[in-house]
Amino acid sequence: MTSMREPIEPDDVYESVEWTTGRRLRRAADTVARTAGTASRTAITAAQTARHYAGNAARVARTGATKAAAPGGAVDWTEERLTRVLGDVSERVPGRGERTDRAFSTAQSTVTVGARRARRLLRG
Repeated sequence: MTSMREPIEPDDVYESVEWTTGRRLRRAADTVARTAGTASRTAITAAQTARHYAGNAARVARTGATKAAAPGGAVDWTEERLTRVLGDVSERVPGRGERTDRAFSTAQSTVTVGARRARRLLRG
């Protein structure tokens, strides 16, 4: 028996891949501004303020992510600390054998791959 899946809407795919959070926030603020165009001046001002804050939030988030992914940033710092901890723990395990070495090697590989993926995510 095969399970039926709901079809994926093209808009959902496009928005999930192409649209950043900041762009979504600005789009929502634009929508509010357009619908408020027929309303009072206060609503228009509120929509413009919301758009301004959304743009600033997107800029701050982008800057923070860029700094975290930069060489010497938070991702590098975390990777270095985890590598050091794994090395220290590995040396202190009594009666190390091939299985123990493989376990630490796998853990180290996971840290390296995770850091690389985090950098790619934060830079993209």
